[in-house]
Amino acid sequence: MGAAQAARRPGASIDMPTPQMQGRARLLAVIFCALLSGGACANDRPFQEARTAVLEDEEDIWSIDTWAQRFGKVRALSIEPEYTFGDGNSVQVELTRLSDRAGAQTGHQAEVEFKHLFNNVARDGWAWGVSGALGTARTQGEGKVQALTFRLPLTVAFGDSGGLVHLNPGWEKASGVRQSWLAAVGVEQEIARRTVLFAELSRGREQQFGQLGVRYWLRKERVALDFSLQHFRGADGERASGFIFGISLYDL
Repeated sequence: MGAAQAARRPGASIDMPTPQMQGRARLLAVIFCALLSGGACANDRPFQEARTAVLEDEEDIWSIDTWAQRFGKVRALSIEPEYTFGDGNSVQVELTRLSDRAGAQTGHQAEVEFKHLFNNVARDGWAWGVSGALGTARTQGEGKVQALTFRLPLTVAFGDSGGLVHLNPGWEKASGVRQSWLAAVGVEQEIARRTVLFAELSRGREQQFGQLGVRYWLRKERVALDFSLQHFRGADGERASGFIFGISLYDL
């Protein structure tokens, strides 16, 4: 039985989770949020936590992000279709398969996110919105973990330089873990033709997460390659580093 399940079970005074089990549950929650927050990659931006408020000018558009990721000892493959519709609305679904040599964190994850944006950064120089996501993860070692997340994404453009800064306050509640406030900031800047440098830093659940990466457009605004290095530090001293390689297709 996973720590999250034991914590939820009524009358579990004898079968209480050990500190080691609690640590594993917290670590799983961090990896769960870091991997699953790939929903953050909506609207043409390769961030994990700093959700963008950028919205394409066109509506009724499909896009697909695919990822190969290694985070500590865990490997993951993800596919994330997204549909932009209506007036500033989008919905994204993520499906992820996890693989761990030890087997404890081998499993799968799924998330659905809905976002509404109130204005367009390309037109106004800034934009903000609201997003809500519901995710679930099931692994061999910890069983089922669910998470509910709300965010208020804000994006501001650096004049005509092509640079953007993304600010993302939010709230999250994962099963077996107390609710927490989230904060994330991401920046991006075009450094060469078709090449964008991006970085982000987030804090929440008493953990810190950061990444630094490069996006290269094989075909501008249509096909992109992403590569980033990532690292997180947990409240109990857990540390993990990893990388992501992604291929994204837009305006399908």
